[in-house]
Amino acid sequence: MRAAVGTAPPTRIDVEDLISADARRRRHRAWTVAGTGAAAAVAAVLAVPAMLVGPAGTPAAGPPPAASASAVGTPLCDSVTPKASGPQPPLQSHDTVRPRPTETPAEGVGRLSAALREVVASQLPDGVSVESVQPRCSAPQFRYHPSYREYEAGGELRQGESAGWFMVRVAPRPARDEATCEFAPDSRNCNRMVHSDGSISVFSRMPLGDGLIQLSVSVFRPDGTLVSVVTSNGRIKPAGNGTATTVTAREPLLTGEQMIAIGRAPALTLYP
Repeated sequence: MRAAVGTAPPTRIDVEDLISADARRRRHRAWTVAGTGAAAAVAAVLAVPAMLVGPAGTPAAGPPPAASASAVGTPLCDSVTPKASGPQPPLQSHDTVRPRPTETPAEGVGRLSAALREVVASQLPDGVSVESVQPRCSAPQFRYHPSYREYEAGGELRQGESAGWFMVRVAPRPARDEATCEFAPDSRNCNRMVHSDGSISVFSRMPLGDGLIQLSVSVFRPDGTLVSVVTSNGRIKPAGNGTATTVTAREPLLTGEQMIAIGRAPALTLYP
């Protein structure tokens, strides 16, 4: 694209911004549909537009409290930065709504992992448990992706024979990303909500065929953090050189209200 416009007449189009925006859209969709770690593990979290109210039809509850200081000291069980199985993507250089955090990856992984474990535990329905997809980890743990300068964690939700993959991403909010359905995985089946704390949630439900359903939420935080949460009603397992997803439940195991609460948890921020 850069070569094609190298000798073009003056234009109002910012080529670098166009390339960055397209890369973000493609990465967001790829991450949402399969998860960047899905080839080696399973993961899950979901938001159904019809479930965005409480049991009695009341609006979704506010975010849960921040993680306690004792939880932040939880020891890490895996490497902070995953080892690349191939060439690393180039460093993403798009602008963010505020300066990028200066916290070291090791500090960020420890703090965010403790916060995630606490808020997920507080939101799990009765009879539902979460298992880490990382070896030697008893609970989900974030890992830092240097190319995108963001954190990602995956797990599997279990309830008897039902399961679903679960993934959470915490990233600096790109300056050009708007809190609209345009950036949702399926803009045709999307719902947008403005919350009392100033955050905005964008929800999407995407049928993937054969009974497989994926729902996702992006929470645009006032402090410049973007929290994305995704789940499905299927289990991902290795199959040959790739993966296969088996539907194990009629619907994902978390409600939209629970997923919203996870995404809005105050401690899941890049700007503590």
